[in-house]
Amino acid sequence: MLFTIQHLALLVGALAPAAGSTDGSTWTQARLEATSAEIQAQVEVLRGAKFVRPVQVKLSDTAGLRKYMTDREAETVTPARMHRDECTAKLLGLVAPELDLHALEVEIVEGQVGGFYDPSSDTFFLMDAMKGSVAKVILAHELTHALDDQLYDLDAVLKNAHDETDAELAIRAVVEGSGTNLMNRWAVAHATEIPASEMAELQDMGADALRKAPPYLWKPLIASYFAGDGFLARSGGMNLTLHAAEPADVEHAFRSPPRSTEQILHPDRYWKSEQRDDPVRVQYELDSAPAGWNVLAQDTLGELVLGLLTTPRDARKGFDMSNPMSLLGLKFTNKAAEGWGGDRLVLLGRGDDRLLQLVTVWDTEKDAGEFADAVRKSGPEVFTSARDTTAGWVPRFTPTFFDIDTPGGAESKLVVLRAASIADPADKSVAAAKLRWSAQASASVVKDGR
Repeated sequence: MLFTIQHLALLVGALAPAAGSTDGSTWTQARLEATSAEIQAQVEVLRGAKFVRPVQVKLSDTAGLRKYMTDREAETVTPARMHRDECTAKLLGLVAPELDLHALEVEIVEGQVGGFYDPSSDTFFLMDAMKGSVAKVILAHELTHALDDQLYDLDAVLKNAHDETDAELAIRAVVEGSGTNLMNRWAVAHATEIPASEMAELQDMGADALRKAPPYLWKPLIASYFAGDGFLARSGGMNLTLHAAEPADVEHAFRSPPRSTEQILHPDRYWKSEQRDDPVRVQYELDSAPAGWNVLAQDTLGELVLGLLTTPRDARKGFDMSNPMSLLGLKFTNKAAEGWGGDRLVLLGRGDDRLLQLVTVWDTEKDAGEFADAVRKSGPEVFTSARDTTAGWVPRFTPTFFDIDTPGGAESKLVVLRAASIADPADKSVAAAKLRWSAQASASVVKDGR
């Protein structure tokens, strides 16, 4: 979803306070159309590209936003995809089994959206609650989305991810990185138009929801803006110097998107041909599923998500958007997740039972060992109490089994994780329930026939 999360804390230091009081005036349709026309022209200059057609702009209220989110979700996300992602997050221990993920995600979005761009109608919507000149910053970001959509067809680009988490996060980083990079440049060029007090208020939008959200929800979202900006500026990490992305680089990234979050987090592995590092493709033999189990879904998680899994449990906290130090110290990967080569997840179902198998491939044996060691410490806590809701049991989502295997021993570049939620405590068959797979690694095919 192309929502504008308000992540502007880094800009406050670059913005000079405007003289006089904050402009608390309400935006009207006429004012929005006139201002949008001005900023569209400024966006064209900064990007070095022309809009193909005018962008419609409208005011929206909370009800309009909710309808857009509901309609957009129905168009782009299937129930099977939502179930896959929820099972993955909960069976791997990234979120609590009882957490209502969808409700919290909606709360985060509603609390932070100042405006949104709808690619299906080529329309920008400004929330009617927005007041003052700070809405111009949101306009600069969202009109960049509109320009990119007209030039590259954002929905078509996102469809190329084929509902795979890693590829989709990489593409979203290009989309949001493009909007962020140009927005930051616009904000610096028009600093005197935006009172510092308005920027400070904008930083606090939705802060409460982020403070209580697990990293599984907020970190990929924040990364799409900051790491995406750094990727397009070829700086890696966050683009703290506000370096302008070259228009040719933006076009190349849309025409030939990065294939993994590894390439977003380590830009040289995309931009420099001699360091290009595309993912290893792992393939399952789906007909090898254990008797009674059905294949529900597959996915590739990538370095960004595996970086969440290798983060110690006690460090998986909410995010304080209003604290500049939280931003400056933000990391989107860690040593145990670096060196990622590829992965593939398969989710199996048997009634309310769920079984997840994740095969990961690493660049070196050392990388594989670091990942395995980290996950042994930070993996999901296995539920050992009676399967009773009063004891905290949540069918399908509460982990009752977790296993780490390194095929080939200490010299292996492979780590296989399995996690399951089994309703019957006496059922021990999951320990032997495995799918066969193969992966192209180091110019040789590695197979596991167990």
